[in-house]
Amino acid sequence: MSETERSVHMREKILVAARTHFFEHGFEEASMDEIARLAEVAKGSIYRHYPSKGALYMSVLAENGREFFQGAKRFIGDTDDLSTPDRLRKLWSLYLKHWMKHPDAFGIFWAFDNAEILGELPEGLTDNIAENWKRGLEVTQRVLDEGVLRGEILPIDTWKASQAFWTMANGIIEHDENTRRRKIRGRPFHETYNFSIEMLLRGILVNPDDSLLMQSDSGAAPATVLNETPS
Repeated sequence: MSETERSVHMREKILVAARTHFFEHGFEEASMDEIARLAEVAKGSIYRHYPSKGALYMSVLAENGREFFQGAKRFIGDTDDLSTPDRLRKLWSLYLKHWMKHPDAFGIFWAFDNAEILGELPEGLTDNIAENWKRGLEVTQRVLDEGVLRGEILPIDTWKASQAFWTMANGIIEHDENTRRRKIRGRPFHETYNFSIEMLLRGILVNPDDSLLMQSDSGAAPATVLNETPS
């Protein structure tokens, strides 16, 4: 194994251990000593790759974001034959499945708003993370822009619409993390998620009837591609 390969392997071990530990203990209670123990590396090895606990915390988030965004980029070329509403349904299904596959990563997603963590970050890291998120939003914007050209989406501000989808999805996923909020909702998670997607779609479609919002019975969630998602 070359020096470069050993370095990459070391970083991967550290990130896996850090993601598990941060999810279980949060940022403030997390211990670099414990992360080193879980990764089976010397503590000094962690600091050679990540200058602070904050930098490691945000690197875990950035790595997870890259995985989703790479999948989202592939999605663009694989769905050209679908209608714009179906492309958007599938894209946000992909987003949901990603976070359900990595619930620990979503649990530390909100670190970006933590001033204590931001103060520890090396210069440029926050910009890189923000750029990753922007690229994710641009995937939705591209689908919307193409939908406008196809005559399926109203001539709206597609960047603002992309942010609306993103904010809605994150809010519902985060809301579901709280048991009390889940009881108040009173519906299976996927029903709320589906309904919200369709509600946003109905507001931007040239033909609102292409939304599945009004096709459900007794107020149940529309039967979209997301119904395979566990509640």
